[in-house]
Amino acid sequence: MTEYNKLINDVNNGKFSPIYLIHGEENYFINNIIENITRNVINETSADFDLKKIYGKKSDESQENDIIDFVKRFPLSGDYNLLIAKDSKNISTDFKNIISYIENNNPKTILVLSFTNNVDKRKKIYKSSLKNGVVFESKKIYDNQVYNWIQEQCKSKSLNLHPNSIKIIEDFTGNDLSQIDNELEKLKLNSNKDEIIRPEEVESIIGFSKDYNFFELTKVIGKNNYKKSLELVSYMSKNTKKYPLPLIIGTVYTFFNKLFIYHSIENKNEASKVLGINPYFINEYREASVVFSMKRISKIFGYLLEADKRTKGIEFDNNDQIGILNDLVYKIFKSN
Repeated sequence: MTEYNKLINDVNNGKFSPIYLIHGEENYFINNIIENITRNVINETSADFDLKKIYGKKSDESQENDIIDFVKRFPLSGDYNLLIAKDSKNISTDFKNIISYIENNNPKTILVLSFTNNVDKRKKIYKSSLKNGVVFESKKIYDNQVYNWIQEQCKSKSLNLHPNSIKIIEDFTGNDLSQIDNELEKLKLNSNKDEIIRPEEVESIIGFSKDYNFFELTKVIGKNNYKKSLELVSYMSKNTKKYPLPLIIGTVYTFFNKLFIYHSIENKNEASKVLGINPYFINEYREASVVFSMKRISKIFGYLLEADKRTKGIEFDNNDQIGILNDLVYKIFKSN
């Protein structure tokens, strides 16, 4: 995040690079960087003259020449030309002409090359861009970073969410940063400033149940509530698009994995830091640790692996989703 924040701060402060090579799997960072560069470099007057956008097409062999013609000229209205090339992998097979330009670039032009995949760091386009400009690898954040990411985004958007509300959004979106941003914008538009946004409001605004979600499932399992756990998986299995079976199993695995680690932490005061969770939720792990010993959790890992195989049709029939979930929950609670 530090590299991303520095890049955004530099751009917003008018510190531009002549070359930006942005690559990776997370579109949220890529789109935000391009949006910030465009907003700071181009104004309404210069947009018609000094801004060019290209979407790479393998069928168009003239694109590389079009890029070179544009980046070599001087701006007609503003301070800089700005050329944004998306899907840049399709522009050229060797980038020979673009590399030549990068190594002798026009100081009055900003060239942004955007790749939706990772660029091989051994390639000359990568090395040349790194030497003469800025290279940013847009990586997806890990699942254990999502909660803190939502917290930080709430601060930047002046949103005051209850910890359980953040957890519900985390369960709803996973590590899809664009969706997180969309849901937070909904909350911002439909809530009063400075008021704490509670789970009930989140449910009504974004349409995700506070009572039937991944977070609630692990919570009731941790409380040793077999009946409620069956009720939850029965509800979830009826909407596989909203509650995909692999995601349910993965969520339960993550919970027990963290609970297993919790057992091994000598100083429980450091548990929230070690587990990477908000201190608000640590009591749930404390209570669950009384119910589920390390030995019992080890057995549960085996049941989760079996359930995962069943979802993939490995040695099992994967058509009966409710059956897979009911069987998993039964084994978890009978695993003494």
